[in-house]
Amino acid sequence: MRRGGFWRVVLPDGLAGGASRQPSGSLRPSNGDRAAAAAPCDGESASAASRRSACARRRARQGSPRLTLYTSFDPQRLAALLAEFQKNSGIQVQVEMDQADLLLGRLLREGATTAADVVLLPTLTRAERAATAGLFVPVTIPDIDKAIPAAYRDPGGRWIAVTGFVRAAVGLAEKVKASDLARYDDLAKPAFKGRLCLPPLGRLASRSFLATQMIPDPMAAETWLKGVTANAVVLPPETAAPVPDAEDRPLVQALIDGKCDVALIGSRTLARLSDKGDDPLRPALDKLAVSFPTLGEGRGTPVDVVTIGATQATGRREAAAKLMSYLTSDTGQRLLAEALWGYPLKPGTPLSNPVTRWGPFKADPTPLSHLLPLLPQAAALADGGGCRLDGGALNGMNMPGVGVAQDFLVASHDRNAHRPRGCNQQSVGRIFVKVARKQIGSNRHAPCKRGFGNSRQGQKA
Repeated sequence: MRRGGFWRVVLPDGLAGGASRQPSGSLRPSNGDRAAAAAPCDGESASAASRRSACARRRARQGSPRLTLYTSFDPQRLAALLAEFQKNSGIQVQVEMDQADLLLGRLLREGATTAADVVLLPTLTRAERAATAGLFVPVTIPDIDKAIPAAYRDPGGRWIAVTGFVRAAVGLAEKVKASDLARYDDLAKPAFKGRLCLPPLGRLASRSFLATQMIPDPMAAETWLKGVTANAVVLPPETAAPVPDAEDRPLVQALIDGKCDVALIGSRTLARLSDKGDDPLRPALDKLAVSFPTLGEGRGTPVDVVTIGATQATGRREAAAKLMSYLTSDTGQRLLAEALWGYPLKPGTPLSNPVTRWGPFKADPTPLSHLLPLLPQAAALADGGGCRLDGGALNGMNMPGVGVAQDFLVASHDRNAHRPRGCNQQSVGRIFVKVARKQIGSNRHAPCKRGFGNSRQGQKA
């Protein structure tokens, strides 16, 4: 059951194989909890053994710390990780899950009254938004310098990156060699005209990717964006129900169907398909050549991250610090990377089998802190054309206002945020089709251009 749009998942004592779901709202005790709470420690209606047992359980619950974790990741995937943390620390973790931007908006709306103690969110852009909005409090993690490199941490200690993903260049092995995809610049060459499939590059996850390309020359990112857009194949919009990795799965299917020869696909999707034996797309992986392009000489492959931070409102800062510390440990890094099909950021942590299938890559050494000032420029570059909030058409490149719409949604602090006028529902992501119910202004049918990327426009950010 869901209520208010959020899943609440409680990891009970002794959890070994899963999590029990409860709807968002006030935590509902189980029948056993109610009985234990009602049984008097010195009553006459129950046996002495039953009274002692009930009292012991009640004292254990009262004395056991509990954290509330907001995240957009599947709680079932995190269950084993959090159960191991609880086993070692005695701290229970209650998970509330929803789409990442809705969670960020909820945090902004709740402010000092939020129930969240810690927040686990994808993409650098969201971490920076939460930090600059004052949602996170700096936390000191013992020996953090030995765990997560400084390049993956907020200089102010407000958040820590705990796992990462990259965007691979994937081609049909019979038509493209991995050596042809050694650099991202290769995808902008005329040789790939009409042969390239792209994800929606206006989404938040693409901003740190574009920001990385702006170093050292901001114009290089714009040139690359124009080049790959000119090479891109336009795919028809999908009408099927949303599925995991909804932006990347159509790209894999397009490769197999021969609609394009090369696509930019997230490493998480590739690892997930490798791990899911019953996924219908899994056999197609044997036909693909995967390369992790670099940005140039002395550079590497850009890494986007999943970050964790403690909220300003938490009254359990010590417990929050313990969870953050655990996620940077050898065990925490391994279990989290396996759960999210990501790459651990702590040097020396073993990779999971689904990730190792595609071989190693060299991560770009640019510190994430160097990208933060460039994120607004990356957003402006991605939103260089198409729809905007005032209903007009922006000059320049052909890009729908997905990034603008996401900015607007978070700024509204409202789950029922309006969609920007001048954009029909199909031109924004599926996340906004679900939550954008009303129209701003009267310019309802102003045209929206198709944008960068060619998988369906109606997908999650």
